[in-house]
Amino acid sequence: MPPHRYSRQDVITAALDLLNEEGLDAVTVRGVARRMHVNVNTVSFQVGTKARLLGLMSDEVLTHLSLEDLPDNGLDRVREILRRYRKTLLMYRDGARLTAGNAPFEEHTLELTEELVSSLSAAGVPDTQCALGMWALFYYLLGITQEQQGSQYHPAAETAPASDRYPTLHRLRGDVFSEDFDRRYEFGVEAVLARLSVAAQEC
Repeated sequence: MPPHRYSRQDVITAALDLLNEEGLDAVTVRGVARRMHVNVNTVSFQVGTKARLLGLMSDEVLTHLSLEDLPDNGLDRVREILRRYRKTLLMYRDGARLTAGNAPFEEHTLELTEELVSSLSAAGVPDTQCALGMWALFYYLLGITQEQQGSQYHPAAETAPASDRYPTLHRLRGDVFSEDFDRRYEFGVEAVLARLSVAAQEC
């Protein structure tokens, strides 16, 4: 019987399973090979380097993000795309950390980026601000999602800051130390979109 031939998809699937079970630090070419019970060369042949592997994994995550049935209004479309993207990243352990620092020019990543910039453009945002706004929203989404996923393994301290030394933090502790990441997320996205709306109106 001829030996089993593993595909690139087999490697990516195994790597994502490893990510969910052990976290991003466990995901290496050698680690994936151990999980698949194959030689390291088998994995390297399909994905090359670890950086390439992470890029392909990041793109594969986006296969769970639907770009169908989006709102007609450009800014509402951006809001919905980003909500879906965040929800998709939260499906994977270290999903945001996997994506941070990765800008692979793969099919699903390009489709997502095209939809975001075209939606901003449809809302009347000037071209340069479309690009800058897309990056600002992307970085913010990744940052807060990474923080949220990290908090699952490193719970915030329950002790409130001392009122005599940190009076404002103590007064605002309910909001500052709230674990309502959805509220933080929505506030930040709306702040960026408000700035982009102004740019659109100034054209």
